[in-house]
Amino acid sequence: MTTEVKGIILAVLSAILYGSLPIIGLQITATGLSIEAMLFLRFLLSFVLLACLFPSSVFSVNKMMFKQISLAVLGYVVSSFLYFKSAECIGTGLAMTVYFIYPMILALMNYVILKETLPLSQKLGMLFAFIALLFLTDFKFHYQGDMFIGFMLGIVGGVGYAAYVFLTRSAGLKPITLTAWVCFGSALFFAVQSLATNTLAAPPLSVVWYVAALPIVCTVLPIIFFIQAVNLIGTIKTSLLSILEPATTLAFGIIFLGEQITWIQAIGLVCMVISLFVMEGVDLLKNKREE
Repeated sequence: MTTEVKGIILAVLSAILYGSLPIIGLQITATGLSIEAMLFLRFLLSFVLLACLFPSSVFSVNKMMFKQISLAVLGYVVSSFLYFKSAECIGTGLAMTVYFIYPMILALMNYVILKETLPLSQKLGMLFAFIALLFLTDFKFHYQGDMFIGFMLGIVGGVGYAAYVFLTRSAGLKPITLTAWVCFGSALFFAVQSLATNTLAAPPLSVVWYVAALPIVCTVLPIIFFIQAVNLIGTIKTSLLSILEPATTLAFGIIFLGEQITWIQAIGLVCMVISLFVMEGVDLLKNKREE
């Protein structure tokens, strides 16, 4: 097996494992456990697992780094929580697709805050994303319906993840270190939220395997595979292959949860993929040429 093929396989596996998170998470919350309690378990167990596997990386931080990480945690917990709330309204696949507007939000943050220019590729990507959202709603714009609420939650979740990326990209931390401490901060947040709402509880034994899969299958393994793929085939190809994540979530939702989409929404999904390819592909190629 060549290095190229190995890297592509690892990148695809990373996207597939990340895409399985909504399915596994909803299997747990279907037992009556709250979203907050489920996310607390995911992030706490992920931190413990990362700390055990990579102790030298996880604990190589200082006080200044913690300040920046703490700001990023807020964006991450907002994105994590609102994604699942969005999925309850419009399904896992559509929610994940809407969530992936975050590259467009990030570009706008760079434009407004850092005064960076918006190249043609980003403008075209935003146009396709806007068109995609229109089709994904199936042109049902009633502001009181689940469709509207789900899309708004998904968009705000995407904004939260864009804020997380914006705040952490200059942190100078290894991916493992950053992920571990964001998981720790998120676990603290959801623990407090669960206690405040009296929803912190142990999951039933019937979903113990799903609980175990949260840190292993949905968090640590895809992180490791992604990093290894970057080392083998580079950032450009790995990032482009990560676009498979919403497609994976959509497929899992149809297969395991019986979710359905209309042909109009299918057009929206295609438009969103085009948008992500234009935004990510052109931008990454530009950055590569500048290196």
